[in-house]
Amino acid sequence: MQEMVFSTVEIILLTLFILASVGIFARDLGARMKIVRKGKSDRSRTDHIGRRLATAFSETFLHTKIIGGRPIAGTMHFMVFGGFVFFGLETVDHFLKAYGIHFMDILFGDLKPFYKWIVALWAILVTIGIIGLALRRFVFVKYSPDPKSYSSGYVALLIVILMATYLYAFLVPEVSATVAKANWWVHALTILIFPHLILRSKHLHLVLSPATIFFRTERISDLLPLNLDMEALESEDDISLGLESLADLSWKQRLDFFTCVECRRCTDNCPANLSGQQLDPRGFILDGRKAISALDDSEPVIGNVISEQALGQCTSCGACENICPVGIEHLQVLTGAKRAQALALGTGMVASDFLQTVERTGNALGGQKNARAQLIEELEIPIYEKDKTEYLLWLGCVWSYNPDARTAVESMIKILKKSHTSFGVLKNETCSGHHSRRQGEEMQFQTLASENTEIMKALEVKNVIAPCPHCLHTISREYTSLDQDFRPNVIHHSQFIGELISKKTIQLNGAHQGNGATYHDPCYLGRYEKVYEAPRQVIANAGLEIIEMHRHGEKSMCCGGGNAGFVREQEVETRVDQVRKEQVRETGAKLLITSCPECKMMLNAAVEDTKDLAEVVAEAMV
Repeated sequence: MQEMVFSTVEIILLTLFILASVGIFARDLGARMKIVRKGKSDRSRTDHIGRRLATAFSETFLHTKIIGGRPIAGTMHFMVFGGFVFFGLETVDHFLKAYGIHFMDILFGDLKPFYKWIVALWAILVTIGIIGLALRRFVFVKYSPDPKSYSSGYVALLIVILMATYLYAFLVPEVSATVAKANWWVHALTILIFPHLILRSKHLHLVLSPATIFFRTERISDLLPLNLDMEALESEDDISLGLESLADLSWKQRLDFFTCVECRRCTDNCPANLSGQQLDPRGFILDGRKAISALDDSEPVIGNVISEQALGQCTSCGACENICPVGIEHLQVLTGAKRAQALALGTGMVASDFLQTVERTGNALGGQKNARAQLIEELEIPIYEKDKTEYLLWLGCVWSYNPDARTAVESMIKILKKSHTSFGVLKNETCSGHHSRRQGEEMQFQTLASENTEIMKALEVKNVIAPCPHCLHTISREYTSLDQDFRPNVIHHSQFIGELISKKTIQLNGAHQGNGATYHDPCYLGRYEKVYEAPRQVIANAGLEIIEMHRHGEKSMCCGGGNAGFVREQEVETRVDQVRKEQVRETGAKLLITSCPECKMMLNAAVEDTKDLAEVVAEAMV
C-alpha cells in the first residue's frame, strides 16, 4: 500500500482540529467536574485499593455486571466496548501517520500485520454489536429503555462510520491516493467529533464509570452513622442531618448523577415501580443530574431530586443498586433524603406512627413486654447467661410479639434443643433499630443500637443466631460501625441449621420427600449478605423439591416488608406484596418457604401454606 503524504496545510489544519477538539472537551468536562468537586466527602473511598481495582477491572473490562444483568444486550455492549480498547493504539497510529511517525511499526515491528488483523476482526464485531444495540433501541422497542435516547443513534452512526472507514482502508489497500486520503480524513474527523457527543449524552459513562465503580462502597447501602453528639448538634459548622439541600450531596453522589447510563435496569428491578408506584430509581438519578447542573445549591433535594411520595415507597431492598452496571449508589441518596425528613425538615414522615410505636414500646409491633416474657416461659426458652451460654438467639420483634410466628419460634427452639446447642435469649430485647434507620430516624436507631450493644457486651456475647435477616445485617454490619469493640459472629438460622445437618447433629427423615415448594429470597439475606444456597440446601435436605420463581436469587423481588412496610399501610393502588404473591402463585406450588419473619408476615396468604424454614426442618427431624 502506498504511503500517504500530507501537505503542510493539511498538517496545520489537523493540528488545529486536534487542539480545538481536546481543548473544548477538557473545558466542558472540567465544567462538569467542577460541579462534582463542590460535593462533600462522605467517607474514605480509597481503602482496600486492591479489591477496588479488581472490582473495577472485572466490571469495566470484563463486563461481569453488564452481561450478567442482560446477557444478549450485555454481550453486544462488550463487543462495542472491546472496540474502544483495541482501537486505542490504532487511533494514536492514525493521527501520528500525518506527522510521519509510524507508531504501530515501532510498537509491534514484524507483529504489526497480526495485530492489524485482530483489530479488523474486532471492527466487524463492533459493527455487529452496535447495529444490534441500535435495532434494540429503535426497532425492537419492547426491550429498549424508554424514553428514546436519540443521541444513541448519533453515536451508533459515528461508530459505524469509524469501523467502515477502518475496514475499507484495511481490506481495500489498492486505491487511488485521493480516495485513501479522503477515507483517512473522514475517519480522523469522526474521531475528533466523537468525544463531544459522548460528553453531551449518556455515553459520558465511558469516561466516568471506571471511577464510580472504583469509589463505590463494597456493600450496597453501606450506611455510616451521623454525628449526633450534642456539642456537634449545637454547633452550626459542618453538621449534616441528611440530604436537606443540594449542597449536602457528596462528590460521589454528584459523580453518580453524571455517570448514569439511563439503561433502566434499576427501575426494571424496583419492586415499587414494578407494582405501578411512583418510585423510579433511574428517574431520580437523572433528576439529580438536572438539579446540580441548573439549580442553586441551596435548593432542597426533596422536590428537585425525588418527591416525598416516591421516597416513601422505597423498601430499601437494594435491587436498584445491586443491578447497576456503573456503580451508582441509589440508596445513599434515598436514605440521606429520609434522614433530612426525620432529623432536619420534620415533614413527609411516611412511618411516623411506626417510629412512635418503637419509641413507646421498644418494638415494631407495639407488643407489651409481658407478652414476650410469657412466650419465653411457655416455650421454656433459656435466658442467655454470661460465661455459660454459647449462642444468643436473637428473637427480633416479629418472633417476640407476633402470635402468628409462634410455630416458627417453637420449631427453632425444638431444633436447638434437639441438637443440644447451648443457647439462650436476652431477658429484655428491644428492636434492633433496622427500620428506624431506613426511615431516616438515625437518633432512634443509635439509641436502640447502644442499648442492645451494651447488654450484649456486658454478657460477653460472641455468637448470635438471627432468624431475621434485617436484624442480622444491622447487628453484624451496622452496630460495629458505632462500636468498634463489638464484633460478634452473627449467623442466620438457615446457615446454622445447615451446619447442624452437615455435621449430622440433627437428622432429617425425609418426611417431605417428593413434595414441591417454592422459596422466597429475603432481600437482606440475599442481596445484602449474599446467602442464597444455605436455605436451599436445607430445604433439599428436608426432601422438598424447590420450584423457583421467575424472580429468585439475586433478582428476587422484595416482599414489601422493608422500610417498615410490614407494619404500616401504604396508600397505593397496588402494594408490592400483592405483586410478589402473584409471582408465588405462578409457580403452582402449594407451599411457600420463607427464611425471614417479616417476609412470612407479608406473603402469608399467597398460597395454601406458608412456613418458615425452621418449621420445615422441625417437621422432618428424626
